[in-house]
This record gives sequence, C-alpha cells and structure tokens, in this order.
Amino acid sequence: MFLRVIVAGLVYGITFGLGLIASLILIAVREDKRTLHDLIAGTYVTYASPGEEELDNDEQIRKSE
Repeated sequence: MFLRVIVAGLVYGITFGLGLIASLILIAVREDKRTLHDLIAGTYVTYASPGEEELDNDEQIRKSE
C-alpha cells in the first residue's frame, strides 16, 4: 500500500511537471501565447475585458484558423 502511494505520487509529479514545462515553452515561443490546452480545445487568447467588443487582432486570429 505504501509503495503504491509513493509510485503514484512520482508518476503524478512527473506527468504534471512535463505538462507544465510544455505549457511554459509554448507561452515563451508562440506569438499568440496559446498553450497546450488552448491548442487542444481550439480556443485563443484575448485581451478584451468582459463587456468590451473583441479586439481586431482576435478577429483576425479566428478568421485565419
């Protein structure tokens, strides 16, 4: 039981660490600042505040996809 908890914790830590590192690399490298979950879900980053109209740049991003 104790060994199972240790192994599970190590596997969780390694996989979470890899996902975090991949996301940080994508943020640093990509111009549009989309990370792994944005690419999988098909979402994009916007800088408009709630209630404001979307910025022209965001509309151009959606049209190019």
